[in-house]
Formats: sequence, C-alpha cells, structure tokens
Amino acid sequence: MNRIHPLGVPGLLLVALGGCSSGSSGPLDEVHSVQPSEIQLLPTKARFVDVRSLVLAEEALWVLDDAPPFLTRVSLADGRFVQFGAEGRGPSELLIPWAIQPRPNEDPRGIQVWDLGNHRVSTFDPQGHFVVSERLSDEGRVRARANIRTVSYADPFRVRNAGTEVILGSFPGRVNRTSDMGMGALRRADRRLTPGPELLQFADHISGGVASLKEWAPVPLWDVCDEVVALWSPASAEVAWVGLQGEVQGTVSVKLDPTPLSLDDIEAYLRWMARLELGPDYEKAPIDYAAAARKSRDRFAEFQPGATDLRCEPGAAAWLRLFDTASDPLGRGHVWVRVTPDGNHQRFSFPNGFTPTVFTPEGAYGVFEAPGGYQTLAWWEKNPTSKAFLADPPN
Repeated sequence: MNRIHPLGVPGLLLVALGGCSSGSSGPLDEVHSVQPSEIQLLPTKARFVDVRSLVLAEEALWVLDDAPPFLTRVSLADGRFVQFGAEGRGPSELLIPWAIQPRPNEDPRGIQVWDLGNHRVSTFDPQGHFVVSERLSDEGRVRARANIRTVSYADPFRVRNAGTEVILGSFPGRVNRTSDMGMGALRRADRRLTPGPELLQFADHISGGVASLKEWAPVPLWDVCDEVVALWSPASAEVAWVGLQGEVQGTVSVKLDPTPLSLDDIEAYLRWMARLELGPDYEKAPIDYAAAARKSRDRFAEFQPGATDLRCEPGAAAWLRLFDTASDPLGRGHVWVRVTPDGNHQRFSFPNGFTPTVFTPEGAYGVFEAPGGYQTLAWWEKNPTSKAFLADPPN
C-alpha cells in the first residue's frame, strides 16, 4: 500500500486527531473506536479549503472543493494531481459547482460537474481539459439556499449515477432548512436533471407527515450503489434497498434509542448561526444563548434526528452517520453504523479531524483537517493486511 502515510508517525497529527466522541447509537453492536494511527494520509501535496464532494473512479480520487480551482484529480498510485475549474462564466469555468459524478458507463473517463451558479452540467477529461457543457433543465432545477451545507446536515443537491441516468431529489419549493427536505421525492433524471420517473416520496418515510416537521426533525437519507438506492426511513427505523423502478428489494431494522433533543444541542446550533451571521467576533454580541435556546425550544423537534447522513458501499452495505453535537453544532457526529442487507450492524467511531466520505469493502477515503488550517485526503483501512509505506510527513 504505497499510496498512504500513517498518521501515527508525526506526533502533531496525533494530537490534532485525538479525542473521539460518540453519538446516540441505540441497541446496536459495541462500537469500534478507530484510533488516530489507523488513519493514513495520501502522499499528495494537494490541499483544499472545504471539500464538498469526493468520488472514487479510474484509480483516482476526484475532489470538488468550495474554492477555486474547484476540481482536483488525485492519482492513488503516486499522489500526483491535476487541478482545474477556474471561477467564472466562461465555457470551461465554474461558479457554484455542487455535485460531481464520473462520466456515464458508455464514456467512463472523466468527470461531470453540476454547477448551480452557471445553471449547467459540464464535462472534463482526466487531464482537466474541458469537453462539453449543457444547460440544466429548468423543470428539474433544485432551489435551495446556497449555504445550506453550513446551516444544515441536509444535502438537497446530491446527484448520483445510475447507469446512463442520475438519481436526485426533486422539491416543489425552496429548501431553506432541514425539514424542507420532507417535501421532496426521489427521481430518475437525465444528466441535465430533466425529471423522469418518481421512485419514492420522502413524506411516506416521515412519522406524522411533513406538516409535523420542525427543525432537526428526522428526514429520509439516501445514496446509490450498484444501481440500487439505499434509503434511511425514519418512520420505520429501517434501511431499505430500492430498485430503479421503485421496488423495495429488502429492509433491515436499525433501532436507535429516541434521545430527547437537549437545550445544549439547541444552544450549540444557535451559537453557530450567530457566528455565521456576525462573524468571528460573535461572542462579543450581548446574546444570552441559553435563554434563546429556551425561548426557541418549541421550534425544534422533541427528539434528536438519529441519523444525519447515509453513504453506500459497493456491495450494497449502507453507512449511517449518527447525530451528535459534541464536536459539530449541526449534529454531524463521529459514529457511523454499517448496515448490510443480511441484517448485520457494526459501529465505528472515527477520530476528530477525519471525515469518511467514500466507503469501500476495504475501508474509507475521506477528508482530514490538517493542523495548518487546510484539508487533505486520507484513508482508513478496515482490516490492515500490509505494511504501510512511510512517506515524508505533510507540511
């Protein structure tokens, strides 16, 4: 495995990753605490500001960053990378890129990029050369606040390949907060996001219906793997595997203890929102956050949402990220539950600083928050079988 570098070598990184926290996991298997030494950096000098998406294809990781150049392709063989995607409105430029996926099956080399700012989908080859762009369908356009990722764990802009089509959420109105996700449906579409057949309604998987939703109420979560949709249904507390015609192929119950949403959870959220609105000096504002949390309690759900993300692993295993505000005010906790179609559950608590993003049967690729204030790429091997290559520590 000469593509990675053990974090156990530089002591500074161990300190940065230390201090795991766990979320409410319910009556599941005992949690496996992933140690900082199990997280390994990819040997690349590529650095990122805020990774929006990560895709594994062609023996490389494609990275969509929040800042230009927006796109990077990192080779897993040697860490070499190419960055492209300048900011602007020109034919090969990007403005607000949100989702990436490999080019479809009949033309697998390269990457597709959905750009909300320029309202188009663009294609680049593996060297970063612009290929073509097409205007997105007005009918299938997802309308949401541009900074939804910074105020919610919800992702209304998720796009996933399914053969020559894509799967995405379709919403009748704007998605401005987490609970607005309940109004949507999951649809097949073409690459321009022209709406096709509906697979399911999110409202059917919400206890009490959409009208009952308050902030942090549990909403359905989904991903696609092997052309099957993996869906978290809060109403039934199940992971369901749904075919591309909308047929349910199987379900597995994942019982999460109903944990009350605390005033501390709400206060952490309000502090985060104040920071976004007022800037880094928000603590100087004369705001009584504890009092504000009590006053706004009735605007929030009674219980924690349980899960805040779902990622699919090839072979149909689903990974659920559990809610926890100990280290993230939006509840994106460190504990993930791996659920297989045969009903097996495994819980993994990842260390601070590492966010797994692309799961494989062997482990997970993810984003590491480096001490220098930047992000880089890392790898967790679930069952290490070989001695890792020792590269120079990152700068």
